[in-house]
Amino acid sequence: MHADYVVVGAGSAGCTVAARLSESGASVIVLEAGPRDWHPMIHIPAGMRSLLRNPLVNWNYTTEPDSNSGERRIEWPRGRTLGGSSSINGMLYVRGAPADFDGWAQMGCQGWSYDDVLPYFRKSEHYVQKGDSEVRGQGGPLKVEDYRTVLPLTHRFVEAAQQAGFPFNPDLNGRQRHGVGYSQMTRRGRWRGSTAQTFLREARRRPNLRVETSAQGGKLLFEGKRCTGVEFQRDGNVTTVRAHREVIVSGGTVNSPHILQVSGVGPAAHLQSLGIPVVHDLPGVGSNLIDHYVVRIVNRVQGTPTVNELARFPRVLPEIARFFLTGKGALTFGVTTAQVFCDSREGLASPDLQLLFTPGSTHPLKFGQLDDEPGMSCVVCVVKPDSRGTIMATSADPFARPAIRPNYFSTRTDELALLGGVHHARRIFSAPALARHSLGETKPGPDLTSDAELLDYARRFGNTLYHPVGTCKMGEDPRAVVDSRLRVHGIQGLRVIDASVMPTLTTGNTNAPAIMIGEKGAAMIREDAG
Repeated sequence: MHADYVVVGAGSAGCTVAARLSESGASVIVLEAGPRDWHPMIHIPAGMRSLLRNPLVNWNYTTEPDSNSGERRIEWPRGRTLGGSSSINGMLYVRGAPADFDGWAQMGCQGWSYDDVLPYFRKSEHYVQKGDSEVRGQGGPLKVEDYRTVLPLTHRFVEAAQQAGFPFNPDLNGRQRHGVGYSQMTRRGRWRGSTAQTFLREARRRPNLRVETSAQGGKLLFEGKRCTGVEFQRDGNVTTVRAHREVIVSGGTVNSPHILQVSGVGPAAHLQSLGIPVVHDLPGVGSNLIDHYVVRIVNRVQGTPTVNELARFPRVLPEIARFFLTGKGALTFGVTTAQVFCDSREGLASPDLQLLFTPGSTHPLKFGQLDDEPGMSCVVCVVKPDSRGTIMATSADPFARPAIRPNYFSTRTDELALLGGVHHARRIFSAPALARHSLGETKPGPDLTSDAELLDYARRFGNTLYHPVGTCKMGEDPRAVVDSRLRVHGIQGLRVIDASVMPTLTTGNTNAPAIMIGEKGAAMIREDAG
């Protein structure tokens, strides 16, 4: 097997890269460890809760126990199917703030300022509601639209946030980020709009694109310091695929550094301790792990419907009929219906908090399951955390799982920002528009008021928002893994193109930025080949 380009991983960025490279006429082979996206719950937006632990389409990673998060193993769902995590996520489309990308450029990532990346956000997008034409895109493969069905409780949250002092923002992906607004989703009609069903769906009709599923990438192949191909395993058999031009690793923040490490590219001392022959000493591979650690504020609800009731028998029956007959109703819901971007303190140039509202609540002891009683939730997310962790190989076996150590909540600045967000969320829930529907706070609970109590609660019950980035960070400093054109430092013919190259987290959810990275990465490959 051979092609001009071999793409390892068919996730948010990998599908985008493969589709765009195949447009040039070059031959492309895509290797995806999981199956094709056949599972019906992938395509029904509200079905994502059933996928959070499903081993058929999910890597089901967990973190190592850590004192900063209560010595717990925190579950890390990651997509293991065509579309990757875009096939199992909450479908939110959030680009991030202009200051995020300007910050990357100031760190030495040339060509990654907001003005540089905006054309690629616009290229990928078809915004159904037709916002500001200088910012929003039309005609791209990725359809983005507002929620089709909005429960009254979401409207009350937006109203309450304004009563609490946050301005209304009609487009959270427009020119302005601060304020409260309604969420936007990646959709394909009534169905989920994963990158497999948008970018890859059309590209697979081209004869120069070949997609291999159930093909888990093992090791990269080298001739000296040049990457020439990949070994992958399927049904216990190892197969080699050769790249005439380049290998593009798009395995995501967990798998991309891991495949580099087991192939001999990474921190030399660690690789040698595992018996892995060192091809190139690159100390930053697997470091700089950043993720969004969150705390949920939950109130019991009265007098208005929530997702908790609509998702249960018998009330779910008319919602199923409504979905298939009209493409509307509760089955079109993702996770978050409205959001606030705000500051934890005065004097910030860009928001450092994201408050995500859901007209429902999850069970305190059952991962991913809804509460038995009506509830509403506000997730408090510190969008620019200072805490850093690692993802490191534990064995020379390429199919052994790496150790994930996020080191959550390890800086005082993260603690202070989170406390500010908790106070903001409580103010919104106590504003008149929501107060009349609230029967009181159940999590963390009204008895927890001091900073020490709230921080202890955050360590014991906080969770991830599933946005890990940074383990193959872009830059020119000694800890950088790829340069500004996403080429692996010290290696020819090898790039990493996915969320792992982000030097810092973006302001909000990371799927849209990962797709943008795929767009820009493919464009740079074509430029360099031209």
